[in-house]
Amino acid sequence: MEHNIILCYDEEEFSFTKGTSKDMEVKEINLVGNNGFLYDYTNGIQTCNQFFDYTYTDELKYKARLDHLNTRIFHRAELADYFEQIHSTLTYAKEASIQIEKLRQLNSVVVVGGQQAGLLTGPLYTVYKAMSIILLAKQQEEELNIPVVPIFWVAGEDHDLDEIRYVYIERNTNWKKHMYHEPAVSSASNIKLNHEEMRKWLKGVYASLPETSHTNTLIDKVNVIVEQAKTITDFFKRMMNWFFGCEGLLLLDAHDPEIRKLEIPFFKELINNVEHVQEFQQQGARAFANCGYGEPVVTERENAHLFLEVKDERRRLDFQEGHFLVRGTDMVYSKEQLLQLLEAHPERFSNNVVTRPLMQEWLLPVLAFVSGPGEIKYWATIKEVFNHFHFKMPPVIPRIQMTVVPSRVNKWLKELNYDILPFMNGEMKSLRDSWLEEITPYPIEDVISKVKQDIEYHHAPLRQLAEEMDPTLRELSEKNLVILNNQIEFMERKMKNFHRQKHEQTLSKFTESGRWLAPLNRPQERVFHPILLMNVIGEVDLKRLLSTEMSLNDTHKIVYL
Repeated sequence: MEHNIILCYDEEEFSFTKGTSKDMEVKEINLVGNNGFLYDYTNGIQTCNQFFDYTYTDELKYKARLDHLNTRIFHRAELADYFEQIHSTLTYAKEASIQIEKLRQLNSVVVVGGQQAGLLTGPLYTVYKAMSIILLAKQQEEELNIPVVPIFWVAGEDHDLDEIRYVYIERNTNWKKHMYHEPAVSSASNIKLNHEEMRKWLKGVYASLPETSHTNTLIDKVNVIVEQAKTITDFFKRMMNWFFGCEGLLLLDAHDPEIRKLEIPFFKELINNVEHVQEFQQQGARAFANCGYGEPVVTERENAHLFLEVKDERRRLDFQEGHFLVRGTDMVYSKEQLLQLLEAHPERFSNNVVTRPLMQEWLLPVLAFVSGPGEIKYWATIKEVFNHFHFKMPPVIPRIQMTVVPSRVNKWLKELNYDILPFMNGEMKSLRDSWLEEITPYPIEDVISKVKQDIEYHHAPLRQLAEEMDPTLRELSEKNLVILNNQIEFMERKMKNFHRQKHEQTLSKFTESGRWLAPLNRPQERVFHPILLMNVIGEVDLKRLLSTEMSLNDTHKIVYL
């Protein structure tokens, strides 16, 4: 399948300008293979289907989902009021208001997906997830002829800040984590942004970018956004609004006190039914593992799958012998005491990966959940928890997975007739070394090996004589052989370096291709961040890319710029 939009650029690397238009191709390839959980899920294999209420391959799944949602009641008006308050402080308020008014309608549903509040949005897969949410909402609104609202669930309660306060930057052709070092132990939504430290951190990001015609404009825009932001989550929301506000994407901060107030009734359900949550979570995890799919969520039986904020720290709750215990403290609550605390301070409570999908299901009329490949696995373990609360797990739809290929890289791959897949699989170095070995006219390794064998043979009588004379001389003769071999290996390196230097231009193209297609031998979308890509193609073309219609399936998208 191919899709085409227009991008304009010149032929210099990292220099995209107005000029002759070129087609941007989007091609699909299978990176999953023909086995494993994701393959089974997207191909409707019965072993996998038991873990979901809707089969991925069922073309009628969305209509069946609507039938279920029509039996339930949601607080649409309260949600709409919340979104009005949030988006009135952001740009694209008009576009947001259109979606908010749709949400007020009693037949409205939502497509939702979420992520932690990473700096500069975090890796590219975050914006690809938002892109997928918007695309699916548009498709199903047209297909079902009802209002379908795109919502991004910002996991602002997350306290594992080491996962969100860095981006990868390139230094001396190596990718490094660039950390924002402001110490904190609270949730992302509660961390006040230290603007001075953030400005220093951003300077490090900017310094790593190759200068293009877009760089200065990009820097000015990000600087304005960060000055407006009050917390890490606020910074994230403003960045996401910059990219997707024109599409009307609504942003829900799961740790907003106003949202927590709305969630009180279901937190009560989770507290009162904690034993069942524990039992069915463990049961689902065992069943998933027994099918050979691994253990996506490994936790103790006593885990209550809730968190409580204590002195600005997010603490896990356990439940044992009829009482809730706050991890890392001596605090103990009965169910009744915890319910009283919930009524007084709902903002101190939050969910974990098991109960977050349940809270999302209770709060929103979810037509479909857009998921990353890892998320689908842990969702598959909690179907029985959903069913205990008389919910059906919504259709879980894999997000778009994508690799962007600059024209320069694509042109070089075609010139040398290389398939892109090995580069995406992190095989660049072996391909580069094989190419270099194939084109060398000099038998360097053969000659070196022969010389080493000859030295070993002719040096043997010397070592034997030294051993007969004195143990110290024997040791000295062994070291002498090592020194001789080291000198031969020194010459080998020099010869190979001489050969490499003659082909440095081509070798640098191998390196550049690997840098783009598998940085750190990982998928591009897990290392690159949107600002790096925007610096290359500009804001207009990045937004055009993120609004390009693509198939929502398990195939990997290769975008040729």
